[in-house]
Amino acid sequence: MIRVGVIGTGMIGQDHIRRMTTVLHGVRVTAVSDVDASLAATVGAGVGATVHATGEEVVHDPQVDAVVVCSWGPTHEQYVLAAIAAGKQVFCEKPLATTQEACLRIVEAEVAYGSRLVQVGYMRRYDEAYRALKAVLATGEIGEPLMMHCAHRNASVPSGWPRSSRPRRRPSPAT
Repeated sequence: MIRVGVIGTGMIGQDHIRRMTTVLHGVRVTAVSDVDASLAATVGAGVGATVHATGEEVVHDPQVDAVVVCSWGPTHEQYVLAAIAAGKQVFCEKPLATTQEACLRIVEAEVAYGSRLVQVGYMRRYDEAYRALKAVLATGEIGEPLMMHCAHRNASVPSGWPRSSRPRRRPSPAT
């Protein structure tokens, strides 16, 4: 049984917890933390996890074998580095970090540790449409790509999000 600690219990963190507790086997969420302590308490109680005040406490919890980082992007570096220092596997939601320098520090820490510990949650590599696009490009049939732009927009967001954060519908162009 792999015991997992989750840092960040918002929408993405809860979705990872749902998958770990209802879809996967051999996984148990044993610890959680979030900047919203009441949210962490609610989510933690729902899965029987210990609630910690900080992400570092989750990393250092002896009941945690691996860490899932779903916190706000600018905090990713500190938690991923803490997990590497503790010798724990870490799955980090994108982005790995918010600057090139921070990403380099993470890569260097993992190299210094001497073993791969970090995976970034970039799900598009598993997306069927993106895999099909890659297969077409790999054939060379349409030539070498010069530029590519792919965009994804969620059709909706949770009702608790501030109105300014919600996707706005663009008016249809006049014909």
